Amino acid sequence: MTLLVIAHIMHLMRTSFDGFYREIEAEACREGPFAVGDLRAKELKDALISSLLTRRRELQLTQAALSVQSGVAQTEISRIERGRKSPTIDTYSRLASALGLQWSLSAGSTTPLRGREDDLSPLGREPAQPADGTRTAESD
Repeated sequence: MTLLVIAHIMHLMRTSFDGFYREIEAEACREGPFAVGDLRAKELKDALISSLLTRRRELQLTQAALSVQSGVAQTEISRIERGRKSPTIDTYSRLASALGLQWSLSAGSTTPLRGREDDLSPLGREPAQPADGTRTAESD
C-alpha cells in the first residue's frame, strides 16, 4: 500500500468516527439533559482512563509495577484500562499519584490528568518504577 492510500484510509476512518460521534451527540440531545449528562460522564471517564494508560506507557511501567506502587490490584488496573470497570475517585487518585499525575478541574471544563513539570509524585518520590528498579513495557 502506498502512503497516499494509507493516508486516505485513515482520513475516512477519522471522518467516519467523527460523523458517528456527532450522531450519538445529536441523539443524546434529542433524548434530553439526562442523556447528555450520561454522555459527558462517559467522555470524562474515557479521558481519565486514557490519561492513566498513556502515562503508564510513557513511564514504561507494567500493570504489575503500577499495582505495587499504587496499592491497586493488577487485575483491577487491567479492567480499568480496558473500560470494563469504573473506578472510584479514590482509585483514580491512587493510580494518578503513583504515576506522578495531578488533577486539573475548573468550572465549565475539565482537563484530564497530566504529568507534572517536575515529574515527581505528591510525596516527592520519583515516579513509580518496578520494585527491582527496571522499567519494562507491557504488551497490552
